Amino acid sequence: MGSHFVLSRPISVVPPPTPPPGAEEAVTEVDRYGGVHIEYQPLVSWTVSAGKTGYLRQVSMVTDTYAKTHFRLTIAGSEKFADRLLQAPLTLTYPDLRLKAGATVLLEVKSTDGTAITVDGEIAGKEVS
Repeated sequence: MGSHFVLSRPISVVPPPTPPPGAEEAVTEVDRYGGVHIEYQPLVSWTVSAGKTGYLRQVSMVTDTYAKTHFRLTIAGSEKFADRLLQAPLTLTYPDLRLKAGATVLLEVKSTDGTAITVDGEIAGKEVS
């Protein structure tokens, strides 16, 4: 038979503190690039406001021509990937990655060979005072 676990006393669960109203602000940056450039072009970016802490939640990307689109992602000055071809839409999830004031999240795109591409990108997060 399996073993049983019995609690001899109740477990207290403390919810995380709720920030005061106005201390948190949602960040949603969405943009589109359409062009033929073979050098990286900014698609969408977010710079954490002065005096705030940023929390990155996700970065999403989709293109109309996957075989001809390269992506580059930089977070707080650290290149996460470059010259990356995708086969389908991609959403990268970051469970509240903390960023200092002034840190930038930048998603860039380029055409691999001058073929016209149309690309959408999204960055979601929040800023806290």
